[in-house]
Amino acid sequence: MKLLKWIALLLFTECFLYKGTNFGPTLDMGFTVTPDRLVFILILLLAVWSLMRRELRLSGLGKVEGYMLLFTLICTVSNAVMGRGAVDYYRLFDFHYNPLIIFVLAKSIPHSHKKLESVSFAFLAVGAYLAINGVFERYGPRALVWPRYILDPEVGIQFGRTRGSFAASEPLGAALVVTFLFYALYSVRAVRERNPKDANPDFLFLSRILKRYCLYLMTIVTAVCIYATNQRAAWVGFALCLGLLAIAKTQMRRVARTFLAVGLLVFLSGAASHLSLWEQHTLFSKRQQTVKERWINNLTTLEMGKANPLFGVGYGNFKTEWPKYFLDIDPEVFDLTDGNHNTFLGLFAEVGLVGLIPYLLILYHMFPVGLRVYRKGEGFDREFALIFLLAGISYVVGANFIDYRNAQLCNTTLFLLFGTVARIEAHMTLPTHRSGVSHPVSGRRMRPGLTSTARPAEDQRIPCS
Repeated sequence: MKLLKWIALLLFTECFLYKGTNFGPTLDMGFTVTPDRLVFILILLLAVWSLMRRELRLSGLGKVEGYMLLFTLICTVSNAVMGRGAVDYYRLFDFHYNPLIIFVLAKSIPHSHKKLESVSFAFLAVGAYLAINGVFERYGPRALVWPRYILDPEVGIQFGRTRGSFAASEPLGAALVVTFLFYALYSVRAVRERNPKDANPDFLFLSRILKRYCLYLMTIVTAVCIYATNQRAAWVGFALCLGLLAIAKTQMRRVARTFLAVGLLVFLSGAASHLSLWEQHTLFSKRQQTVKERWINNLTTLEMGKANPLFGVGYGNFKTEWPKYFLDIDPEVFDLTDGNHNTFLGLFAEVGLVGLIPYLLILYHMFPVGLRVYRKGEGFDREFALIFLLAGISYVVGANFIDYRNAQLCNTTLFLLFGTVARIEAHMTLPTHRSGVSHPVSGRRMRPGLTSTARPAEDQRIPCS
């Protein structure tokens, strides 16, 4: 479980912008080692130590790991041979190396409810910081906003919207959608908690009520902060998650239906200026200049890929190659210096089909794993799989509006959840899971014929299909 604590710290450190902010200590080792990179290095060292002590066993190499390794290798070679080299090392780290290692570790850590709770608590803690800080940034008091670079218009992008510690509203909105899902899950689980024996029932009752209403409050604060990002991708992803959660056969659908009903009332009442039936200019009709820029950006990126369909123009070369393929069809859009804004088209343009296809295959094999656990699992396992599926859907939606190679936390989040759910599926195939025989003390299921002191083998190396 030590690895999970360090992974939780990694999630938190990935919430901050270090370049150009002088925030946090950094080390210059030929390349810049920021706090999040340092935590990742410590995770690697701890994983190696655990492997040497046989406290951790790596899972077998399945299709997903194979596609991830192939995808990483292709993009690394493209950057070295055709790309800009060291300039894009950070993108390789954030989009390839980090997610691959986190996925392998999450899949290798044995499955237990304590593991799911550790992962969930990490997102609850990160969500509390992002949402509360976002509310301070948007509505005040701004003296409580931390870190202070959030209020600096010269740092980051999209100043004027709620940007959070990312100094950008897009990754903040994506992160908040995931943390909202975990708050919805735990607001339901708080109701179902059982009282331990020999405990004061009155104290436990008050404690449970307090916990439940704190979780309800955080779901509201998180939803308000998502609205305050003024980000279309976040709104669409959030609405899609609520809609699917409202029809899923879990107790979380009550939370989703409540928020959908409140959202509909707000829309009809005109209480929210950016999302109102009575306002002539809502968020979806405003900022048409941005819509034009994204449309031309996508068309240019597509032309770049069509001209170099096999290997692309080289990893990271969009910023230097776009003038050759720029479509001058709107006088108000005259450059694309802000970079690419579509993950799929960006990969097609820079690494061609040889890089895009493995990435699509990773996503293709991701959702069936979550669906199988959701359909066959029970209780916490099933609910966690649903959270993963919704986070994956939100990720795919956002990939059409943002280049995730610049959104570190989003990639770590997706593959941490993916690896965890893949391990649940591997655990479900074990005889000890299917036998229905339980340990007389712990309640753990046992293989028939084992004594109460015998311990079945840990989860076997079952590759992710």
